[in-house]
Amino acid sequence: MSLADRVSSWAKGAWPGLLAAFGLFLLSRAYPGVYHDGRLYVAAALAKLDPSGVGKDLMFVHDGQFGFSLYTPMLAQLIRLLGISGGTMAIVALTLVLWFAAAALMVERFLADRPAGLRWAALVFVATLPSLYGPLNVIGFAEPYATPRGLVEAAGLAGMAAYLSGRRFLGLGACALGMLFHPIMGLCSAAAIALALCLEDRRWLWAGLAGVGAITLAGLAHLPVADRIVTVMDPAWRAVVETRSPILFTSLWPIEAWSRLAVQACTLAAGAFLLEGRARRLALGALVAGLLGVAVVAVLGDRLSLLLFLQVQSWRTLQPLAVLALACLAPLCAELPRRGPSGLIALALLGLGWMFRDLGAAGLLTAPVGLLFVAVGGAMRFSHPKLFSGLAAGLLAVAAGLCVQLYVAGLVHKLGRIDAYSQTIVWFSDLPGLLIASVLGVWLARAWSPPPIAIRLAGAAVVVLLAAALWDDRSAFVRFRDRGPDPALVALTAARSGPVLWLGGDVEPWVLMGRSSWSAKVQGAGVVFSRPLALEIRDRARRLTEAGLVGQDFERPLTVPARRPPSPERKRVEAFCAASDAPAWIIWPRWSDAPPPESALAAHDWTPGAPFVNDLLELDAKRAPRADRYAVIPCAGE
Repeated sequence: MSLADRVSSWAKGAWPGLLAAFGLFLLSRAYPGVYHDGRLYVAAALAKLDPSGVGKDLMFVHDGQFGFSLYTPMLAQLIRLLGISGGTMAIVALTLVLWFAAAALMVERFLADRPAGLRWAALVFVATLPSLYGPLNVIGFAEPYATPRGLVEAAGLAGMAAYLSGRRFLGLGACALGMLFHPIMGLCSAAAIALALCLEDRRWLWAGLAGVGAITLAGLAHLPVADRIVTVMDPAWRAVVETRSPILFTSLWPIEAWSRLAVQACTLAAGAFLLEGRARRLALGALVAGLLGVAVVAVLGDRLSLLLFLQVQSWRTLQPLAVLALACLAPLCAELPRRGPSGLIALALLGLGWMFRDLGAAGLLTAPVGLLFVAVGGAMRFSHPKLFSGLAAGLLAVAAGLCVQLYVAGLVHKLGRIDAYSQTIVWFSDLPGLLIASVLGVWLARAWSPPPIAIRLAGAAVVVLLAAALWDDRSAFVRFRDRGPDPALVALTAARSGPVLWLGGDVEPWVLMGRSSWSAKVQGAGVVFSRPLALEIRDRARRLTEAGLVGQDFERPLTVPARRPPSPERKRVEAFCAASDAPAWIIWPRWSDAPPPESALAAHDWTPGAPFVNDLLELDAKRAPRADRYAVIPCAGE
């Protein structure tokens, strides 16, 4: 075979489509640097590398979670070899490659009886459409952060692909492997596969119930870890966890969380009507696992305050449900329009649910009705089918056009606040996802032929080049920060040892100074795993509030809009720093539009390698607050 024949054969195969889908996947998961929950794991890795520095941080003195994962020592070794920036970027890139590969394999098996074009569209839906699940827009799948969740999700997707191929034990084994890195997330896909097996053979159900009984007996016998099944979280601890992590309590979930859940669950249920065999059983298994996980945490965790069920956070079983729901959109778009008016009405209602899922109870109102039309649509008769079909298609088109206008306006406002391009902001606007869903949805519904090979190759090349150019989406300040300790700042603060209070930041003491943080919002992420940590964080947050150094968003980071910290006042700072356990330094951004701190505070001046611009603060302001310098204020310490 000549070289030209080989190139032609390659071009006609699946590779151009896979490359295009992978490029879109990377564009939708631009790398933000040490961010979100990745801050926790990078800090844990630094603590392992420097026990006398970052290792003295509250999170690790009262550690209740990082010892259960192999991820932290692996990340620590990467940081030791490549530095903070290189090690973190390397593990995120590896995670995303493995996740996409596993997702491609799962979709291939999940829709094995569908045409190749439909399977490709399903992969693009999974790779690019909104990935958030659960409450308060906190967690999504395939996140571009240095956390073990993505690796474990990849193992779960591979496990589901193995199950769909008839390799049941291999599928469960892949999930068990993932549990070595994140025990909670490893249970998610395992639960979906296990419930699918129960639908195949009731003996699996009896085995599962026997396992639940054994674990319950272990709890009643007060064996290690299992005793948390019967341990009730005391009111003081629970109050802190509710304040810091309301996502753990279903009674605190906003209506938008239930709306999103309804849309995802109804989409997956609708897809199950179109599937057969193992694919249908897996869809139903993931659906039951997700809903059961929410019910368990609602009753045993939220209502009864049983410790283990709050810590396991079984609502995370919504993750496989969310992934499979997006995969089901492709067959729904392709097959429902062929059912006439009932199918188009169902598709329109499900589409409206996706577009307005975060608008109050919109998803709760539209998605279940769309599912009902899928379930009974074949028995429905319309006196004017063309009219109803046209109305359904028109409603969907008008809603999509309205959303595009809203998303564009919001995107222009957000980009204008920072005067710079951000791939993350563009994708989080939902505009790219809506455009992709609209184009592919129409293509599937109309059963159009694939574009010519030349166009496919050119499109794949453009997308891959854009992904390579735009994937690293870190701001100038984050690039500077992620390089590691700043010699000038380290020298400036060398006279006083001890923890640092960094106002308007979070990871900076760990990354830029190699020191523990006296108090930061991010430290509260693990309060459910450690009572001493929770109470210490609560007490320090109250002291900061009384000193006028933080606002209400510091104590309630997920429910109160972020605001810039107030300017330090001399008398309050002196009273705060008089405590025996006060931080050695207080570091405060000198906002360009705010007066400098009082001269009596004896603040030193430090200039970072790039200006700090916080686009999360004061969202209604025309420009995001900017700080070119920081005030380094001596507080306590030796």
